[in-house]
Amino acid sequence: MTVFYCSKCGIELTGDLVVLPAVPDVDDPDDGRDKKSGQARSTVPRGCCAIDPEPWGAPIAWGQ
Repeated sequence: MTVFYCSKCGIELTGDLVVLPAVPDVDDPDDGRDKKSGQARSTVPRGCCAIDPEPWGAPIAWGQ
């Protein structure tokens, strides 16, 4: 099982999580989208985590 902790204070942020082999696909990303905030629903079921192999977000090291 996997547990995430705060890197600053070390407090446990999650309970035991099941690691999925991949991020689950979504048929329709707008299905279940919050009408007020516009946020899409989670693709990872509660109690699980997955590592996305595609780079996203900062930090970005251009030219490497």
